Amino acid sequence: MPHNTPTLPLDPAIVEIDRRWKASGIPDLYEGGNGPVSRERARNVRALLYPKPQLPEGRIESRTIPGPTGDMAVRVVYPLSGDTTGTLVYFHGGGWVLGDLESHEAHAIRLANRAGVVVLNVDYRLAPEHPFPAAVDDAETAMQWASQHLNELGGQGKPLAVGGDSAGGNLAAVAALYCRDHGIALACQLLLYPATNLSGRGGPEKSYLGENAETKAQDPRASPLKATTLKGLAPTILGVGVHDFLYQDNLAYAAALKAAGVPLLMRVHGDLNHGFFSYTDVSPASAAAADQLCDDLRQHLHA
Repeated sequence: MPHNTPTLPLDPAIVEIDRRWKASGIPDLYEGGNGPVSRERARNVRALLYPKPQLPEGRIESRTIPGPTGDMAVRVVYPLSGDTTGTLVYFHGGGWVLGDLESHEAHAIRLANRAGVVVLNVDYRLAPEHPFPAAVDDAETAMQWASQHLNELGGQGKPLAVGGDSAGGNLAAVAALYCRDHGIALACQLLLYPATNLSGRGGPEKSYLGENAETKAQDPRASPLKATTLKGLAPTILGVGVHDFLYQDNLAYAAALKAAGVPLLMRVHGDLNHGFFSYTDVSPASAAAADQLCDDLRQHLHA
């Protein structure tokens, strides 16, 4: 699916992040394939190079919900204003290896405040300790729970949406397939630079999929692009930067959605790369893109 967004130079604020990272000598987040080491490294990199923005916040509740193998931690983030547009179940990014409720809390707060949704931020199990399909099982369970407890979240009778960034966008897209196939009414899927085809990929994908990774990558629960059909999926908002290593992946998924007749709003940003929702404190262009996607979600749920 071609897109007419011009390729601009990468946002200078993000170029500076890359420069400082290289100068620091800190390895790539996933180098070594050790989950706990990578998570600690990621926390240090975020604090040093792109700290989370300090946003005004409404009520935030830490709680647990029943998971496939025991209690699953979640964080319920309410908007500052009392009125809500609905509920958003959110899955954080981090290559299925990194990330947690804390690392992506600002994502949830921005979405809650700007889109007016109550966000259920889900602490799904991470690889390599818990390889595929553990995260998917958690995501599907969270969708089922949210659909049955809307009165505790954004309100019974108000829309239910799903969203996520990167690996979390992958889980959101898989969860949207689950909702379609299990009769869960889903108003929207908000996909922020999602990974939709894990075939032929290395790095964290191998940690996530484990043994026989290429075979597992053919499973639609790992690669939603591999689904027999995408027809009947919830309307989709997809945001990606031209400089993102998943840009072509996202164009392919967008084309497949359109071919299946799924309503699609695609936001392509010519000066941004992967992970821009995390750079909002240091990159005004990233903040503007993130706010636009939140506004898109609000308008869709209000429609």
